[in-house]
Amino acid sequence: MKYLRCMAYRQDGVYVAVCLDLSLAAQADTIQEAMSKLESQITDFVEEAISEPEFTIDLLNKRKAPVSLWVKYFSVWFRMFFSQKNGKLFNEPCNIPS
Repeated sequence: MKYLRCMAYRQDGVYVAVCLDLSLAAQADTIQEAMSKLESQITDFVEEAISEPEFTIDLLNKRKAPVSLWVKYFSVWFRMFFSQKNGKLFNEPCNIPS
């Protein structure tokens, strides 16, 4: 099983959850709701990608988030490392074919 790298943080009064490995994002009023919406997007995206076998590999392996979001990811990690709770990093399990 593969795990997708994700993060959630507060921005401009809403919570944003992002999957860096698939470049998907969701926003909501609570961090849990944003994470739940992102989980649904990931599930739908993977199911759709698998249903198109000729494009599956490209859809699942070539959709990395832009560099700016990776910088944000490591910024959240750094702040969490020093006990500043300004975000959350998490992994979403995903049954992506190899």
